[in-house]
Amino acid sequence: MELMTVLAILSLFTIATVFSPLGLGGGILFVPILHYMLGWHILEAVLGSLTMIFMVASGSSLAHSKSGHADNNVANAARIVAIPMAIIGTLMASWLIDLVGDIGIKIIAALVIALVFIKTISIYKNQKDTTPEEIPLSEKKAPYQIGAGLAGTLSGILGIGGGAILVTLNRTILQMDAKKAAGTSFLVGATIVPVALISHIIYDGMTGALIERIGLLPIIIIPILIFMCSYTGAKYSIKYVSKNLVTVLFLGAISLSLIRYAIDFVSYL
Repeated sequence: MELMTVLAILSLFTIATVFSPLGLGGGILFVPILHYMLGWHILEAVLGSLTMIFMVASGSSLAHSKSGHADNNVANAARIVAIPMAIIGTLMASWLIDLVGDIGIKIIAALVIALVFIKTISIYKNQKDTTPEEIPLSEKKAPYQIGAGLAGTLSGILGIGGGAILVTLNRTILQMDAKKAAGTSFLVGATIVPVALISHIIYDGMTGALIERIGLLPIIIIPILIFMCSYTGAKYSIKYVSKNLVTVLFLGAISLSLIRYAIDFVSYL
């Protein structure tokens, strides 16, 4: 096995373990790893990313729900709009590839990463010792569902779970605490990601090529290990790992992804 492949696999496991307490499935990092480190076609990377995000969301939502850090009512309100938008996002991804090539998806990915970077820093700076009072969904349902629809759309286009957007919605619109925002985000992601995944499998027809490239055994084993990593991370990292440290690591990782996309943009000039 090549060194780059080993590094890529270790990176995937690390992301699933370390970032799961934040409510982030790692999609904005999974796609660059699969595309740039392993050389997968962008749509193959999207398909692979969605598979791993589903395992992360499943493992993390299980851990958060057992700890009581999730709101099913809010998650259901988000799912209503996010699920159909995930299907639309899948169609948009293929249309973008046909129209402008993979640069279209990369531009959107870079914009999302930049937005996540800014929002993460903002939340990090504004963290207070006192927790603000949570706002009922009924008071903010319309803007919340609009944001959830965007998360579903981007899930289909970019192969992400929408966690970064959903966590931001939960923290800023509903004023949830960090743990509840993360757990609720994963409840939504565990539903919309498989919809986007199945849509890509049906519409893009990349599954056969991926099985031939990777082999059936790694396709089965790696997602299972990702699930175990995310469950462990969500269960124990919340208690024993500083969220400040995880946030700093996350910002550093997405900065590297943003730089790599920027290099691609320069090469197109």
